[in-house]
Amino acid sequence: MKTIAIDIRPLLEKSWGGVSWFTYYLTDGLIKQASQENLRVFLFYNQRKLLNDSTIRLLKKWRARQNVKIKGYKLPNKILHLTMRFLNYPYIDDLISIKIDYFILPNLSFISLSNKTKRIALCHDLSFKIFPEFFTLRSRLWYKLINPREFYSKADKIIAVSQNTKQDLIDLYGIDANRVAVIYPGIDHARFKIIDDCAAVQNKYHLPDNFILFVGALEPRKNLETLIEAYDLLYSKQSLTPNLIIAGPEGWKFDRIYRFWLRAKHKRKIRFINQINNVDLPALYNLARIFVYPSFYEGFGFPPLEAMACGIPVIAGHGSSLPEIIGNAGLLIDPFNVAELAYAMERLLRDQKLYDTLKTNGLEKAGEFRWEKTMAQLILLIK
Repeated sequence: MKTIAIDIRPLLEKSWGGVSWFTYYLTDGLIKQASQENLRVFLFYNQRKLLNDSTIRLLKKWRARQNVKIKGYKLPNKILHLTMRFLNYPYIDDLISIKIDYFILPNLSFISLSNKTKRIALCHDLSFKIFPEFFTLRSRLWYKLINPREFYSKADKIIAVSQNTKQDLIDLYGIDANRVAVIYPGIDHARFKIIDDCAAVQNKYHLPDNFILFVGALEPRKNLETLIEAYDLLYSKQSLTPNLIIAGPEGWKFDRIYRFWLRAKHKRKIRFINQINNVDLPALYNLARIFVYPSFYEGFGFPPLEAMACGIPVIAGHGSSLPEIIGNAGLLIDPFNVAELAYAMERLLRDQKLYDTLKTNGLEKAGEFRWEKTMAQLILLIK
């Protein structure tokens, strides 16, 4: 019986992003297959303050499964991080006190493991390396301290969430291509699908009948200034343009996005919704007319696929992994070109034939990304 440990600290985040969701589905999928694949699963986390109710329920569900053990610690994070970084102590696998075949690290983190335990490190993106100006000084210092090059160099196997991310690892850190396996995340098709009745969510958030949608954290990498400027340009040309809804939590450097919005000519037609209940997200996609995601850089990009799975045509930036993920199922634009983005929105709003084609292509493309595939590839990697 092989023993697999997973660092589930990304699940302790207050607001879940793509990394947390990947960690959840990976962990849940591995636990469900543990008995069938003759695996024992250990889950590691550390948090000094009390866990929230949803995390407690999640851990209780997993603890009840056969072949699952959970090791939680309440050590001060700052002290633990510093000792692991500079003293390489304590060894987390020794704390678990059982032989571990693979320790899965779902995200960049401070970790110390003995040489007897093999590491599988996930790489979601290297945006901090490619666009350091998009991050705060504190974030840049954190990445410098954690040393991503060393983190990935120590891994026995690396999982990249896209071919683009794999190539970044090779180009920027000199990682041997043979050590990197590309395993795409999936989409939860039980949640993200075409929904007929979304009235409750529409009323809850006071949404119009027709709108353009963006979903994602408010941070510079998402390129929201270009979206706002392109929307302003389109609305000035066509006053019947639907409202723009920007939905997502405030990340970092979000103040300048709001300042840019305040200078927009048609700012009253642009609305921010910072708190969206995760349960409501599929209905939010379904209510939109089109989905726009002009991000400068994505390691994978869940929102465009989620929108396509809900039957909503997508416009996205043509850089990084997005062409690889979206293909011909959406309109790809230069994220630096305001006029091009405005024209793409105009085309989708006016051209019903193009709209229907992208809707069909999007549903088909989104269907290719399934967690069952992800888990099957992961199992092969740890066999």
